Amino acid sequence: MVADVMSRNRFQNLLATLHFIDNTDVSNRQAEDKCWKIRPWLDMFRKQCLDITPEEHNSIDEQMVSFRGTHRPIRQYVKGKPHPWGLKIWSRCSASGILCDFAVYEGGTSKKSSLGMGGDVVVKLCETLPSDHNYKVFADNLFSSAPLVLNLLQRKIYFVGTLRANRLAACQLEDEKSLAKRGRGSVDSRVEKEESMVIVKWYDNKSVILISSYCGVEPQDNAQRWSKADKAFVEVSRPHIVKQYNTFMGGVDLLDACIARCKYHMRSRRWYIYLFWHTIMLGLVNAWLIYRRDCKLLGVQNTLKQRRFQAEVATSLILWQAQRGRPSLSATSPPPPLPKRIRVGVPDDVRTDQVAHWPVKHDKRGRCKLCKINATTTLCEKCDVRLCFTEERNCFKLYHLA
Repeated sequence: MVADVMSRNRFQNLLATLHFIDNTDVSNRQAEDKCWKIRPWLDMFRKQCLDITPEEHNSIDEQMVSFRGTHRPIRQYVKGKPHPWGLKIWSRCSASGILCDFAVYEGGTSKKSSLGMGGDVVVKLCETLPSDHNYKVFADNLFSSAPLVLNLLQRKIYFVGTLRANRLAACQLEDEKSLAKRGRGSVDSRVEKEESMVIVKWYDNKSVILISSYCGVEPQDNAQRWSKADKAFVEVSRPHIVKQYNTFMGGVDLLDACIARCKYHMRSRRWYIYLFWHTIMLGLVNAWLIYRRDCKLLGVQNTLKQRRFQAEVATSLILWQAQRGRPSLSATSPPPPLPKRIRVGVPDDVRTDQVAHWPVKHDKRGRCKLCKINATTTLCEKCDVRLCFTEERNCFKLYHLA
């Protein structure tokens, strides 16, 4: 269906001439904006994401767009990622994985703030949240700090996140060795009543520190954890703040998993084209997740899986492209069938005339026209097709026989 609407050469020509801004106009170039070549597209796509109604629980994390090219003004390396080299995007997603806001990381600046780089990212992505609801934001230890929690509380946004030990300031918690002696599930906490903030240190296989402005240790529940010593699952006491973090933190990871299911295989020398392809996939996954959410709210059975949903979107776009410029169709009449491709081959009278069929060598190897198995550099000068010579089969001779 794709080939009936657009040929390969036309697709490659369109891709080669695809631009989002006039590169020759000097006024469009901004030294502080490294993504100026694709900025109009990013702004338009972000505006569409902001129109989505956000859910109560949101998570903020980083995404990596795989890219290892040499022309890379914003390429980053993040150790431990499946694709450590690439373009970094800060994303705010709902607990169901729907992308609500994002910002492309363009590198560090000389400006310093009390919140740090991670805190500034959280504040920027939370500025677009409506003020008519008490939203809850979750983030990991790259972003979390006590000043960030107080900053978000002023806008009535509650925060939960893991915290690094060097950001505890004057808060003294029980050390890890004493918690380990008490066993798995031991917990220590400190509450700042005036600022409505709590810091919890919980020991599982190792200790983890969390900070929050709306939940603390109680009520505790039990979680199953694997014990190497007993070689079985055991019940471990878990604070409420840990349960909240584990439940609502994985929105960005869920979005990455949905994108990885239908991965595209395209390459380009222009780094910003990778951002364009990534936003196309983000739009498709967002549409599918919103479709699932609406089906659940309306009580309608969800019959389309992700791959089938993307195929339906592609089919609709192809039919729209095929019917452009044609008379409008009524709602009841079926769409006309798409024209079939016509492959022009060598006429039989030319192929079998036994005149001037000279074998010549070509620079590039290609598959044999007759046997479809061997790759050869031998080309028929008159028929312009590749034909092989082997000990078992002389395709060049067989092709020109009547």
